[in-house]
Amino acid sequence: MKEWFTARELAGLPGMPGTERGVLKAAKRENWRSRKRPKGKGREYHIQSLPETTRTHLALQCLPQPVAVEETREAALEARRRRKEQGLAQFNALPSGHPKRLRAKARQWVLQACDAFQQQAGMPGRRGVELFCQALISGEVTIPEPHRLWLPQRHGVSSLDAATIYRWRKRFDEQGLWGLTDGYGNRKGQSIIERHEPLKRLVIGAMLDQPHITPAKLKQYIAIRHPELDLASVKSIERYMKRWQQENAQIWEFLTHPDRWKNVRMAAFGSHHEHIERLNQLWEMDSTPADWMLKDGRHVVVGVIDLYSRRLKFRVSKTSKAEAVCLAFRDAVLAWGVPEAVRTDNGMEYVSERFAGLLRDLDIEQILCLPFASEQKGTIERHMRTMSHGILDLLPGFIGHNVSDRKRIEARKSFAERVMNPDEVIEAELEAKDLQKILDDWCEYVYGRSPHQGLDGRSPWDVAASYTGPIRRIEDERALDCLLMEPAGTRTIGKKGIRYEHYDYIAPELAPRIGETVSLRLDPDDAGTLYVYSLDGEFLCKAKAPELTGISRAEIAAAAHAEQKAFTKRQSREYSAFKREIKENLAEVVLRHAIEQGENVTVLPKPAETHTTPALEQAGQAARAETTAPARVVSMSDDPGERYEYWVRIGRRIERGERVSEQERRGWEAYRNSPDYKAMKRLYEDFGPGVAEAE
Repeated sequence: MKEWFTARELAGLPGMPGTERGVLKAAKRENWRSRKRPKGKGREYHIQSLPETTRTHLALQCLPQPVAVEETREAALEARRRRKEQGLAQFNALPSGHPKRLRAKARQWVLQACDAFQQQAGMPGRRGVELFCQALISGEVTIPEPHRLWLPQRHGVSSLDAATIYRWRKRFDEQGLWGLTDGYGNRKGQSIIERHEPLKRLVIGAMLDQPHITPAKLKQYIAIRHPELDLASVKSIERYMKRWQQENAQIWEFLTHPDRWKNVRMAAFGSHHEHIERLNQLWEMDSTPADWMLKDGRHVVVGVIDLYSRRLKFRVSKTSKAEAVCLAFRDAVLAWGVPEAVRTDNGMEYVSERFAGLLRDLDIEQILCLPFASEQKGTIERHMRTMSHGILDLLPGFIGHNVSDRKRIEARKSFAERVMNPDEVIEAELEAKDLQKILDDWCEYVYGRSPHQGLDGRSPWDVAASYTGPIRRIEDERALDCLLMEPAGTRTIGKKGIRYEHYDYIAPELAPRIGETVSLRLDPDDAGTLYVYSLDGEFLCKAKAPELTGISRAEIAAAAHAEQKAFTKRQSREYSAFKREIKENLAEVVLRHAIEQGENVTVLPKPAETHTTPALEQAGQAARAETTAPARVVSMSDDPGERYEYWVRIGRRIERGERVSEQERRGWEAYRNSPDYKAMKRLYEDFGPGVAEAE
């Protein structure tokens, strides 16, 4: 009989308080005999310390129940006999050469051989089984050839152990030969949990209430709260939980993850377009998984489709994927108007702050597909395949591109399949502008003017042209371009302006805001300009870096690449020194390259109807802001030595307290912090004084 009991086990019993806390108080008040629990926290109390009523109740619970022993034994034997008969019938129904029959016969031979070995050796216990297994492994006992194939082996040697033989014996005693087939095991509905309805209800209820509960924790809960149902092992509970969740996958997900069930399992036999009633109500965007290797480099292709009209646009871009997505979206907005919502996948370029922030600024809802649920944006994916079929004949010199096995790829995969394969690179003998022209013409004149079955025989162009509802449009195209500018993070305004990438960006409007943190956007056409916003999104000003003003970021990249290529040809061994040099003289390199190129690109704004948001209004202010940073004070030679000597003279005058103009003071402050100044200063220190030193 159990002698020690916890407060939880005693709570509510006859003679005991109804709560665990009440039992603890009574134990302390009456000084019950106690000890620390062998496992877990807290204490437990001896039965002799408990009130007589409680002791009597516990004693009655331990009395053995009257059982008709002979009847029980006979009933068990009868049940086993029926199981063996049923198993024998199942075994005999197997074809003569069936693997289950052959496997069972081989195992039966092992059991008979083991029994004979134990009887002959006089070792009926486990030691006899272990010696028999060793004899099998050593080859002293020869397994008949028909049975060898169906018994466990490792590297051609028997791998039978005592535990396996004991398991087979138990199965044979319970089910006969059928128990030795792979079909043996708990029959459906016959596990210990399924045979006890209260336990079954408890396990299922616990799973639904706490979906992440582990079998071990559930076992502990049953032992504590419902000890009368503590019948199954942790393994039995684990097996039942897994099987129940697999067999009831839909209701399990509906009860535990209703949102995921709604998106993944809820019946959707209708069309993706079933609830689309307006032009620009919902767009889908996606990128072709494969990249495009064109004559002018590797590119990405981003697609946009309007689900109402099925209008389609593609953008070919050599820039980063996030930039390509923004440019594709810009093209569609200017051509079609502003959408109410855009559906995308969870790719980095689509959830980036660059694109997601743009949609927020324009009050456009972004609908993200579930991970690995590409069917949720199936419309754009299907139309990408349509595009790949439609333009194939228009691509001159098209070939498959796969360095490791190009011939096999060409032979076994279609062009459309490769376009939709992220491991592919599509190579075509044309430039990006040519591919863009092909895509634009195909979308507008071939696809866009063709009747669609899903549009009741109308073309996308017809559907869009016949739409009479309102269309939101952005009037200020330059404001949209400002919102499309790449975010440059946040900076704190210092006494010298905003420090960004080793340059100080200045503007009069920054002076009252020294110490304030602001957010920045990059001007792609002018590396010397930052668009400054408050953290609340209010446009503050355009800040300028005098050394970089008028130079585009694309020119910086091109100039750096050109300088690097020329230098490595001349002096490849000093490559690391070149990298330091190009960083220090970046402005000079860029200016020289800009003079050589002499090309500027201007984008003319297009007329549009009005669509505005607070972010667009602030972006419009940024777009119309006048340049406030001072222009260069003096027109000077491009020679870096003359420029260095000029500014050093200004600096010496300032140090001596002589009067200089405010523009000269600001110019000196900007120049002294530039890499140009630092490089020239080291040059003069190494090779002797110039005018600046001799003054």
